Amino acid sequence: MKNTAVKLLLVFPVLLAYIFFTGCSKKPAKAEENTQIQISSTPQQDFDLGGYTVRIAQWWDASPNDRSSIARHKAAEEKYNCKIEYITITWDQIVSKFTSSVLSGEPIADIVLFEMTRALPVLAESDLIIPVDDYFDFNDRKWPPIIRQIGRYKGKQYGFTNYCWTVTGIFYNKVLFDRLGLPDPYMLQENGDWTWEKFAEIAQMATRDEDGDGENDLWGLAIQGHNLYSPLILSNNANIINFDENGRAIYALDDPNAIEALQFFEDLHNKYKVVAPVEDPTDWYEAPRKFSEGNIAMFFGHGWDGQELKNTMKDDFGFVFFPKGPKASDYIVPVQQECKIYVMPKYAKHPREVAKVFEEISPFYNDNVGFESWINTFLDTDGEKNTARMMLEKGKVSLHQAYPTFDNLLFNKIAREIIIDNISVEDFVKKFKDEAQKAIDSEYER
Repeated sequence: MKNTAVKLLLVFPVLLAYIFFTGCSKKPAKAEENTQIQISSTPQQDFDLGGYTVRIAQWWDASPNDRSSIARHKAAEEKYNCKIEYITITWDQIVSKFTSSVLSGEPIADIVLFEMTRALPVLAESDLIIPVDDYFDFNDRKWPPIIRQIGRYKGKQYGFTNYCWTVTGIFYNKVLFDRLGLPDPYMLQENGDWTWEKFAEIAQMATRDEDGDGENDLWGLAIQGHNLYSPLILSNNANIINFDENGRAIYALDDPNAIEALQFFEDLHNKYKVVAPVEDPTDWYEAPRKFSEGNIAMFFGHGWDGQELKNTMKDDFGFVFFPKGPKASDYIVPVQQECKIYVMPKYAKHPREVAKVFEEISPFYNDNVGFESWINTFLDTDGEKNTARMMLEKGKVSLHQAYPTFDNLLFNKIAREIIIDNISVEDFVKKFKDEAQKAIDSEYER
């Protein structure tokens, strides 16, 4: 959500203050003490952790609570002679507590979960987390296909996760579509014809003043806080930022494909006039709430939005991929910060052994029981469920929200200059380039 970037920005001063006064390159005295448990191996087991407690931290209680999970944890504890403990740290404190603990030489946990843009690049650049390439085999197909997009930085794998359910697309009101005689997005998708052009055409057909009072009663599209520009850019074979050979982020909105996407974004607002007015751009629940009321044809959202819509919306809704742009050859699933990644801290005591424990206790991507149960909570038809399954293979990531100064600047400028002032998109990207790159670079200079 939008406030993720804002809150991450607030954490930077705390993080960097620690770095300035303590110095990440110098190992603290506590970390130099030889307090590690001696690990042994036997022919019956890979290693013996000697009673060590493996700690895993995240912002909700992830302790095993079902039969299979409890059994996996118990088996791992017995096999490796260890204990497994889950630590709950509130979302707004997990970065600062993790940072201070690592800088003291005593990490708060062996494995910590973050939203991907809260971990990378800042924690890697600050030398607070370690690469995990040597501890996991990411060529194993059990890992989510998107893993190398969301956890890799400067050629090294820092983040890992046993699953990432990248289910994001267009929800549409089936009742409204039937009443208005609109083309079925699912059939267009299946025929390979679900494009920006069809998307805009349907949105225009749905937007209308039904009672003749001069104001629209129905709208083609609801957008959460103006944030449709990133999915559009990703769906047209472009990105907001790219990375150079040294792994540093560079401004990419001057790519012709990105310009084309921003132009379409502007057209939806100012040429086609199909976007329902946004009352509060900081309210990320406004769009799904309005969509659930039944007078909006389409809405871009996530799987969790579908769960909420199932409880609040009286009309049946459908779910399809985000439409593909003119420069795209296939549908994609836009991923910004939805995926979460685990990381291992600097000064981790037994990273190789802990990695093995993690693999033993975790249900992986190719274990779809949980995923199937989840999509059944908000999708009804076999076609929609199959769409969700295909989405797991189609994720495309933008990491621009990992650069909060730039992300906030971009959000505010697009909302004001493109939507409200209606300036030329080409002029906008040229004018914004130097300021944007400076904002991106500032994250490396903190």
